[in-house]
Amino acid sequence: MAGLFTRLLKQDLASQAGFLLVTTVTGYAFSYLYLVFMGRLLGPEVFGILGALFAIFYIACLVGQALRGAIATRVAEVKAQAGEATAVSTFIKQGIKISLLCLVPCIAFIIAAQPVATFFHLSDRGPIIILAFSLFTALVLDIVQGLQQGLQKFRALGISGYLTSPGLKVVLGVGFVLAGWGLSGAVGALFASTAIATVVALVLVRKPLAGRAKGPGQHSSGIGPILLPTLILAIFLSMPTSIDVILVTHYFGGTDAGLYSAMATVGKVVIFLPMAVSFILLPRATEDNTLGRDTSKILLWSLALVFLLSGSVVIVCWAFPGLIVNLFFGEAYTGAKALLGFYAAAMLVFSLNSVLIHYSLAVRQWWLMILADAVTILEVVLIVLRRQTISGIIWVLLFGNLLIFIFSLGYFVFNRFGRSNRD
Repeated sequence: MAGLFTRLLKQDLASQAGFLLVTTVTGYAFSYLYLVFMGRLLGPEVFGILGALFAIFYIACLVGQALRGAIATRVAEVKAQAGEATAVSTFIKQGIKISLLCLVPCIAFIIAAQPVATFFHLSDRGPIIILAFSLFTALVLDIVQGLQQGLQKFRALGISGYLTSPGLKVVLGVGFVLAGWGLSGAVGALFASTAIATVVALVLVRKPLAGRAKGPGQHSSGIGPILLPTLILAIFLSMPTSIDVILVTHYFGGTDAGLYSAMATVGKVVIFLPMAVSFILLPRATEDNTLGRDTSKILLWSLALVFLLSGSVVIVCWAFPGLIVNLFFGEAYTGAKALLGFYAAAMLVFSLNSVLIHYSLAVRQWWLMILADAVTILEVVLIVLRRQTISGIIWVLLFGNLLIFIFSLGYFVFNRFGRSNRD
């Protein structure tokens, strides 16, 4: 295991991975600051609504992340088999088709703008329409980043996805709200930042795109095998800090929704810090699995790193909940401190599950992803049934993620890894 880690550090991939880790932490810090500033500028009640709208945007980003992972998997496979030029050619055909499909949620939200506004106790449908356009630009951005990730162009991925988009989101969000645009300004920043970042992402991969004609013929590029695991993965990833926020905003509303959104914002740190590990794990594990190499050590190192990063944040949340909430959101959100530690613990287990599910995608273990989805759907049902208290919602998240972790890790340890050792 130590030998593998040493070899990774000696490769250029390690330096790119290190850059991606830094930019990922920076980007998620920007996203975090966006929510913190919006919470302070808008107040608990309006921030509760923004939290729900941002949760929808975040779900789109998770679908985009799943698309990115599926595209990256395909690009990495073709690159390993036929070279970079052919991989890029295959991506172009896939990317155009998937981009057209990404118009569907945009159009759907525009049509359903008024019912969605009513669901969140919002009188103005303008923010919903702006949100609809931001869903499209966010998805297209992740499609382009799938090429970057699959080609292991981690520097380009870090610049476009974790510096440009989140950085602009903070600057534009604060500017728009201070200009008097309120909730519409906060949502408008999501659209503007992702649209600009998409242009930057395309510029950063212009050379591989220009060199595609030099490669041999395209591999099969049907989008069916990509969309299925994409949707399966997105359902699992959408639960914490997203669907739960939407349900709390609908059922509780007002100040309670704002307090829960603040707690979920703090909980995002536990998820965001190790996210780069999954991004780096996926193409590396896919390539090694395609070439018949052992991938178990990559998974174990990834789990250890995620536990170290996320676990450190959880300890801080347990030790200083009041200080954290008051420092970032102010005294108006003090009520969120009581359950912050439990929420952070649930996000720690989710972060470990994220590594396991991304790994299952890389090694084609679909049934584990289906299991995670089944538990996630069960969590939604239980939240709807046990919505009397916010603490009950958090316990559902914690035990649901523990169940996924125990079954997934148990399978890899006693089945896949055991078989590799016997071979």
